[in-house]
Amino acid sequence: MNLALRIDNNIIAAIISIIFLKNILGRLDKSERKNRIFVSIFILNTIELIVETLTCIINKQPYAWLIPITTFLHVTLFALAPLVTYRWYTFAKLWITKTADYKAKDNILILLPIIINTFLVLLTPFFKFDFYINKYNVYQRESLFFTPFVISYFYLLCGFISIYKNKKYLNRIEFWPLILFGVFPTLASLIQFLIYGPLLMWSSISFSLIILYLYLQQQMMHIDYLTGAWTREKFYSYLSNRINQKKSKSFSIVLIDIDDFKIINDTFGHNEGDKALISLVTTINSIIGNENSITRYGGDEFILLLNVCSKQEVETIIKKISDALAEHIKHSNRPYKLNFSYGYELYDFDKHSDISEYINHVDKLMYKHKNSKKKKCL
Repeated sequence: MNLALRIDNNIIAAIISIIFLKNILGRLDKSERKNRIFVSIFILNTIELIVETLTCIINKQPYAWLIPITTFLHVTLFALAPLVTYRWYTFAKLWITKTADYKAKDNILILLPIIINTFLVLLTPFFKFDFYINKYNVYQRESLFFTPFVISYFYLLCGFISIYKNKKYLNRIEFWPLILFGVFPTLASLIQFLIYGPLLMWSSISFSLIILYLYLQQQMMHIDYLTGAWTREKFYSYLSNRINQKKSKSFSIVLIDIDDFKIINDTFGHNEGDKALISLVTTINSIIGNENSITRYGGDEFILLLNVCSKQEVETIIKKISDALAEHIKHSNRPYKLNFSYGYELYDFDKHSDISEYINHVDKLMYKHKNSKKKKCL
């Protein structure tokens, strides 16, 4: 295969990656661990693109002084390969959990394949495990050349499993970009693994990262950064479209307000308060599924939009949420209870009520419930 045809895809991908990387470095909030990991994936993949391109350019150039350089480049290529998919797996975990609590040290076994691969790659120049550079500066695959591929597939598989198992916590705009990011590189690397010559793996990851960023950036505009719930703007837009539909299914909104949330913040700190909000949203999402939604209306107030036909269905869902939340707090050993007050009302299409009027009405019902609970405690 002509050298120019082999590397042109990589060169284009590398140039686009560098330009895009420069752009997102100025846009992403680097205080968020999830964003830092996303950037690290971009950087590692760009390095792989450049290194792989250089190995192709200098391969078969019969100069003895190039042999150490070729060896170093291939060691870098093989050592970094699994790190890219491992970082994607970590990114997916953080996106799903909506928290920065997940760390590799929490499960050291997940790092074991990377440790093994690094050990083999560093010894390859001496024992020819993964590859061999002969005296003519020609790269040759050796018996364990597949190791980085297999380990990369392992992390991709872990990511797929994690995303699929937790899909109830993700809406479709989040779910499919995360899945497709892993699918395209998997197919491209499989072709490159089976057919020696085409360079597809790193360029496919580069383009997948750009697509993933564009999808998720659009999604992040409508998602509360802390809890993963919808923003108020997203909710109003959706509710307006829902009401304006001529034939729309029956639905209800439920306005939820956490009881004594200020006490949690004042007693245990705002970090614990954030965890309480995340626990609430995660628990609710596990109950209501993808067909319904939760919005962070403000502070510790949330609005559920439920596709239901009766008040009994709403009460059943609220009961499930309350029980699940109590169970979650119990098993997580939190030093406080997490209760909430609520108000709800099925939307009446015949009344054609204004959105603000409808929400204000439900808000009054919520405060009525909250006040009744306070009177019982007196």
